[in-house]
Amino acid sequence: MKIRSIHIIHGFKTAIAGILAYAITMFFNLNFGGWSVISTVIVMQLYVADSIEMCVYRLSGTIIGAIMGVIVILVFPLTHLGIGSGLFLTIGLCSCLTQYQPKYRMAAITVVIVVMTGMNSPNIIQFALFRVTEISLGILCATAVSLVILPRKKSDVLRKKLETQAVDCAEKCNILVSAFLSKQHNVEEALMDDLITDVWNNQNFFLNIRRHEALIYKLNENFSAKVLVIGRVAEHLRNMVRILNSMDSKGYNIFISKQLVAVAKISGDALVALMKNNPSDHSFKKKQLELALQEFDNKLLDIRKEGLTSRFDLKRLVQVFSFFNSLKYFAEDILSGADNILPKKQIP
Repeated sequence: MKIRSIHIIHGFKTAIAGILAYAITMFFNLNFGGWSVISTVIVMQLYVADSIEMCVYRLSGTIIGAIMGVIVILVFPLTHLGIGSGLFLTIGLCSCLTQYQPKYRMAAITVVIVVMTGMNSPNIIQFALFRVTEISLGILCATAVSLVILPRKKSDVLRKKLETQAVDCAEKCNILVSAFLSKQHNVEEALMDDLITDVWNNQNFFLNIRRHEALIYKLNENFSAKVLVIGRVAEHLRNMVRILNSMDSKGYNIFISKQLVAVAKISGDALVALMKNNPSDHSFKKKQLELALQEFDNKLLDIRKEGLTSRFDLKRLVQVFSFFNSLKYFAEDILSGADNILPKKQIP
């Protein structure tokens, strides 16, 4: 879905939620129904998970702020100095507490609403309850519309992100192995930057899904394990970039080029199959990768027995074997990932 379409749908849903809240406030003849409509605009987000998060923060913050507002009016004298002192203390306290919970920002706003509009009310407790009801009405309208009308789940977005990242990792791995076999040709230092940044964002994305979206929808796959695997393999690739770019002297032909190419190609394909939850395809790739790694190890042992690694000085020997190990770790993390990502009954 294009960004433009996403925002058109978001605007449509926000408008629907606002009109729904307005209609309900008119039906019940609520005096301050405008707060309901304002709340729908604040709560409605692009993703269901974010809407639920805003719903929780705004609702809890509203209740806390209403209580604090009532206390200010009941405790402090109804003078400019008294009300000003009460607002100073409560707004300052809520603002300090936002470092622990975002809901206190909403609490500070509600304190101002209750105090400034309700200090002349004959029944401040009833006034505060009506304000909480009106704001809660807007919150519930926005949440309901977010869930019912064209819901956009972060779990669906994360699934696509992981699949795209897997394809990118596979391509980057082939590029790095190709550069290594071209007499250890250097690559761009920033080759992995965009991918690493995107991969780092996966964890926050997943936490938001687990804390909020999972309250409504059942997660049918192990996103935690997927995020972990993608994070590890991306780090191995970045390490391969660093190793490759540290080789600044004369390059060498690599005698196990066939085995390196096979490990890179098959591991990349296995990673993509794993992120797509394709157990049959991954099972086939897994067997291929296990054979490719075994062939790589056997060939490496043969080369060492023949003394062909003696052509490297100590520094280059360490660099070459570090690259080998990073590629092996890349492949092995993909192999082990199936145990946690695929359902046990689907793992051969």
